[in-house]
Amino acid sequence: MFGKVKRLRNAGKRLSDLDIGRSDFVQGEVRVYGMAGVIMASVTNADSQVGASLLPDLYHARLITMHGHGMLLYGEERPQGDAGPSYVQEWSVMVERP
Repeated sequence: MFGKVKRLRNAGKRLSDLDIGRSDFVQGEVRVYGMAGVIMASVTNADSQVGASLLPDLYHARLITMHGHGMLLYGEERPQGDAGPSYVQEWSVMVERP
């Protein structure tokens, strides 16, 4: 599915409503899938042949709520190459109609 995604946390700490409102959406292909028993979510560049990631992957992704074309995903964000601690992350996703 294609959509617009906003990260709602920075290093595990919830952003203020003002900061969330000021932040830009990342637009791309949103995928939720299972890998090695873990539910993952990713946002990739739909125009890229290799599916370049636009945001760090969301591990142990869970759907928290849905309303209309919007949803809230909750999970764990890990630094690239697992070089450091993992943090709680939430994504606000607005699904685009085809």
